[in-house]
Amino acid sequence: MKFNKDGKSHESIKEYKLSDGTIIGIFQGERGENPELDILIKYKEKDKRIRTPKHIHWAIDLLIKKEHEPELTLEFVKYLRSMWEKVEPFRTKEEQEKCEIKLTTPEKLKKFEELNKYGEYRVMFIGHLIELMMRMEKTGLNRAFMFKGVLDAIIAGKDIFSIVAQASQVRR
Repeated sequence: MKFNKDGKSHESIKEYKLSDGTIIGIFQGERGENPELDILIKYKEKDKRIRTPKHIHWAIDLLIKKEHEPELTLEFVKYLRSMWEKVEPFRTKEEQEKCEIKLTTPEKLKKFEELNKYGEYRVMFIGHLIELMMRMEKTGLNRAFMFKGVLDAIIAGKDIFSIVAQASQVRR
């Protein structure tokens, strides 16, 4: 996967191809406390342009799923929240370039596939995206707690406005 920014071409250092044709690519980033280990995440759905994921996108999708399958969605969100404690930041360039998906494998997410009927995103996409974004967040900013806050708000049954406000905060 490639994209251009400021007249410069950027090529992915790793790609994950999903069964529906969506490709998630990671690129060399340049922000945070460890810019040499930072990643930038982009994705491309079949027949659509390359996009940069935002917290608000997956949060809204989970809220849509929750309206249809509240218990299964809550179990899925709790699984995603449990990942926060397990996901480690990149410590070396080799880890960054290899960037293995360990916690959102098809076997681990199979029980949540019913949720694929609702919203825009499949659980595999959300899982991979969140696992990668957690690594990015933990590598770049040791004090970043965006994921925990959004997932905790959904688990606590906060109102939609609180969840959207939490997911819309801009990283400084």
